[in-house]
Amino acid sequence: MKGRGNYWTQGLHRAYTRRQVLGGAVKAGLGLTGLSILGCAATPAASTPTKAPAAPPSPATPTVAAPRATPTPAAKVLDQLVVALGRDIPTLDGHPQPTHADGANFYDLVYDALTVLDRDFKLAPSLATSWKPSPDGKVWEVKLRTGVKFHNGEEFDAETVKFNIERTQKPELKAGQLIYWKDVGVEVVAKDTVRIIYKEPYPLLPNRLALVNVVPRQYIQANGDKIMAEKPIGTGPYKFVKWVKDDNFEIEWAGTSHFRVANPPAKRIIHKVIPAEIGRIAALKTGLVDIISSVAPELLKEITDDPNLGALVQPASSVPHISISLFKEGPLRDKRVRQALNYAIDRQTIVKELFGGLYSVMNTLAIPLCFGYDATVPGYPYDPKKAKDLLAEAGYPKGFEMVYTLPSRAYPKYKEYNQAIANYWGEIGVKTTIKPETASPSEWALPLRRDNKGPDGVYAGAGSCGGTFDMEDVLGTSLVNWDPKAGTGNTQYIEDAELDRLIMATKTTVDPEARRKLFAQALRRINEEAYAISLWTMTYNQGYNKKKIKVFRPRGYILAPWDIEVA
Repeated sequence: MKGRGNYWTQGLHRAYTRRQVLGGAVKAGLGLTGLSILGCAATPAASTPTKAPAAPPSPATPTVAAPRATPTPAAKVLDQLVVALGRDIPTLDGHPQPTHADGANFYDLVYDALTVLDRDFKLAPSLATSWKPSPDGKVWEVKLRTGVKFHNGEEFDAETVKFNIERTQKPELKAGQLIYWKDVGVEVVAKDTVRIIYKEPYPLLPNRLALVNVVPRQYIQANGDKIMAEKPIGTGPYKFVKWVKDDNFEIEWAGTSHFRVANPPAKRIIHKVIPAEIGRIAALKTGLVDIISSVAPELLKEITDDPNLGALVQPASSVPHISISLFKEGPLRDKRVRQALNYAIDRQTIVKELFGGLYSVMNTLAIPLCFGYDATVPGYPYDPKKAKDLLAEAGYPKGFEMVYTLPSRAYPKYKEYNQAIANYWGEIGVKTTIKPETASPSEWALPLRRDNKGPDGVYAGAGSCGGTFDMEDVLGTSLVNWDPKAGTGNTQYIEDAELDRLIMATKTTVDPEARRKLFAQALRRINEEAYAISLWTMTYNQGYNKKKIKVFRPRGYILAPWDIEVA
């Protein structure tokens, strides 16, 4: 793969020749009818480091892009649009799980955030219209959009923003973003202006605001926090109708023009939960649903062979990895054992056999678009002999036993690829007991860590910078040392002062090149210590009904109204 370009560095929405598309599709065993490919990610093989690709501008830059013009309204408006997802959302409340992939299809439509990443992954205004840091980088003054009301008529203002950030700071809420807000102060300057105050410089504040789903202050103060998990209210283009857990959730157009979208493609959007991929495809073919998510690469042909259906293949922002817990005394606390687990997996064969070569092996925990990504970090090529030698050197010549937990994930071939990994470990003498979990990784691992009861063994995880496109989203919570007060940090029981120093320094360093170097050092330390096992890139594969939908252009997994033009 040496010398091949990278989708992220060549432009997200460039045109592809038929030859380029055909080559990628043939490799993956895909048909072409109705198939649209925005890009095929290609990263260096584990043994072939290359020059790091150019990263996006520093998030500290205070320049604010003007809002993009609202797309031309759809010529038609459907009464309803039905979307099939692979799993349910974890909660209706916008604060505890704001980055849940499938949940984003609810949060991004019912709530507005203060800022937003647009289709080109550039920071743009939303409920906040501009932002500017103080000379020392510790205080950000944020101007707010005026005239915005919640679905119940409550006004959005600076007091709302103060309330939202302080609510996110409440430990009992267990907000996923708590680690970024726990020591932050908010000062109301005027009805349309707030100051956000840090103890140290914080360059990523504008990006972080994109993950604050704004909820109504007076409504929650009158009804309590739990009301948002029962009857949520936001300022988004759609409002909540109902939720039948593990079955479906419905939203409907809020009834007025919205600053993010003038007119809806549908008056009502119903999201159905259909866990089985074949079931989602069957529902699409029979017209029971209009859009489906999470289509496995080898099943795309089922869609592209049907002239009434279209498929969209987009590189994802997540990199699956395996977390290694140091909770108990034993083999996993030995670096040589962790390195052996890395060397034992033939990632290239898994990618070829299970994903038709559509994915690419990754050496680090994030995609190249993440600010701080370093393509020169060496990986772990498949070398079972070296893996066995390392085990013997560590005192385990006959291997050992461990638990391999699989939290709930809607990834293609999730069970199959993890079983393949377990089989590779078996070949070097490491016997694994696979333990499926119904909860998501954070829902399963965080409570165990907070109660000091685990997790144990190894477990499937993933790193994504899709919220801010900064490496902090990958390292800032999942690898930083555990904070007992906040109840956040790494769930692997890693206690590495040097790694923690590097990660924490990225949070307060304003200079972009200095931040980039700190991230590179952190990634190399994670790699050398083998705290995790990076796997491969992924794609978001979606199908849609061409009879109803003329244009379908979601950003990753988020299916928003401005992504759809009705046929």
